[in-house]
Amino acid sequence: MNPTVRSRLWAAGTAFVVGFVLANVGVLVVTGADRWLWLAVAAVLMGTGAVGVLVADTRRRLSLWAVLGLELAVVGTVAPLWWTAAVALTPSGTTATSMLPSSPRWSVLGDALRRDDVREAALTSVVVATAATVVAMLVAVPAAYALARRRVRGGRAVPVVVVGVLLLPLVAFAGPWSDTADALGLLGSRWAVAPVLLLVAVPLAVFLSIPVLRDAPWSLRDSIRSDGADRRQELRAFAVPVLLPDLLVVAALVWVLSAQDVVLGAALGPTPDARTLPATLLLGQVPPAQAAAVGLLWLLPVIVLVAVAPRRVRRLIGRDHP
Repeated sequence: MNPTVRSRLWAAGTAFVVGFVLANVGVLVVTGADRWLWLAVAAVLMGTGAVGVLVADTRRRLSLWAVLGLELAVVGTVAPLWWTAAVALTPSGTTATSMLPSSPRWSVLGDALRRDDVREAALTSVVVATAATVVAMLVAVPAAYALARRRVRGGRAVPVVVVGVLLLPLVAFAGPWSDTADALGLLGSRWAVAPVLLLVAVPLAVFLSIPVLRDAPWSLRDSIRSDGADRRQELRAFAVPVLLPDLLVVAALVWVLSAQDVVLGAALGPTPDARTLPATLLLGQVPPAQAAAVGLLWLLPVIVLVAVAPRRVRRLIGRDHP
């Protein structure tokens, strides 16, 4: 048997078995309207398995493992978001038990946005993330330019070091910095989080900016210079149209990651008016339904970024470093 055919048959069999198991769980365990969601997912997977057997021996370039992985990824992404929406729409005083609430409460988001602590925490997150992103980009772009365009001793090790810094447990820095912030009179204000947040923002900005500046068409800049262009003309003809779009996406990614911080916001925000929004939602000061609604709203920057610049985001994340 051809290895490709064997692989497709294995993928088809796996899809069918997973769908069959989900169908049995839906029939035997799940009750109410949720049963139809389980059966719908099971039908898609079992259908993938059946179609996979029929096309296993074709000459078309088709990876059933990729199809199965995509389907499971969609389910794994949509299911938690759907459940969060169900929690948000569940009437107050009751616990969410179904992904399809029978009496959804559509006013929950308005109720959450009218809370002073939620608005103050959202403002804190926006201010802190914006400040950290601006400082990080001002530091990262020159550093990335030097690493991408100059021969720097040990430059190849920088991306590895940057990744190592990104993996550091930030909670280890929260204690020492809280003492420092208290001595400086910053503890209890929204500015206590921003300096430590730079430990994530700066390495990430450098890591993403290196391939942007490395792969840019610098020959275009050289030709512009050879034509006698001054700094302003070089900026208008090269930097803005060529470099700025990708660097703006880098800044957006850094901002999104900074705005999602939970550890520092919880550790360095002793008072409600100094906590970031994720920390406020984590500490349970907002009712579950309202917290779920605000959490979904807080995903909008990510959705907008992916919707507006999907190719640039994919290209930035998928690039290799020297």
